[in-house]
Amino acid sequence: MQWLKIRLLIILLCCCEAYALERDMRVLTSPEFEGRPSGADKPHRSAHYITRQFEKYGLDVHFQHFEFEYGFFDSASGHNVVATQACQRAQCHHPIVITAHYDHLGTRGSRHYPGANDNASGVAVMIDIARQLQGVNIARDIIYVATDAEEKGLHGAKAFVKELGEQQVYININLDMLDLQKKNRLYALASRTLKPFEAQIEETFMATPVKFRLFFSAKIMARRLAAPQVDWLRASDHYPFHRADIPFIYFGAGMDKNHHSVNDSLDKINFEKLTQVSNAITKFVLTLVSEPDNASTTS
Repeated sequence: MQWLKIRLLIILLCCCEAYALERDMRVLTSPEFEGRPSGADKPHRSAHYITRQFEKYGLDVHFQHFEFEYGFFDSASGHNVVATQACQRAQCHHPIVITAHYDHLGTRGSRHYPGANDNASGVAVMIDIARQLQGVNIARDIIYVATDAEEKGLHGAKAFVKELGEQQVYININLDMLDLQKKNRLYALASRTLKPFEAQIEETFMATPVKFRLFFSAKIMARRLAAPQVDWLRASDHYPFHRADIPFIYFGAGMDKNHHSVNDSLDKINFEKLTQVSNAITKFVLTLVSEPDNASTTS
């Protein structure tokens, strides 16, 4: 009888996790959120929604306003949502920064671009990581950044990195397009400086249901994914961190035939697999923030 209660509890918890992910994605992809257009004078309603979710888990949240230029003559404002789970120990290590861009293509005429995989999936998983790590005794700050204006040139990530100044960051974890496709595989591109930790990174994912493939070369990744036209190093918000010599790992599911189309919609998302992806990445994040109290604070 006891084993049946435990099994029912596990099923209930899994359903709650999937529900939280689906709820956030359903809201972010709804017509009322207008396809989450990039850049505006005031934070978009999607930024306010993300803020409320982070606040539910006790994080300190603020908007980071920035200005950016695109094209030859156009300029605009953007707003990152920055949420911090603070290390409460006497000595803390350098923080990690988790990024996922919340902007998408907006609405063009009568055409609504939901941006479910790109990148409501990354934002929902980032929020879910914060939910799972709520109350954990972490050894370094976790800074969650929902970036704006990624679609117009990675401007939100560039603004955040610029504002870091001399502050040291242990690693950037970037989440972009996490819905597992036909190959049913989660891909990761990591800084070459992380090559010595390859076995440790892969071991973390071996104990999860997620099929995982790690690369340290964008060219090799493009070749293995049969996408020679994509420069995976420059394709998303991890690139400004790379330019600032901050180690990064970018997680994604590879090419999506519905990318930047009105068909990138909620009905295409496999929430069971997305939950597995969220749990696997959360487990990896936990390995980065769980050093013992007496560990060195130099990294």
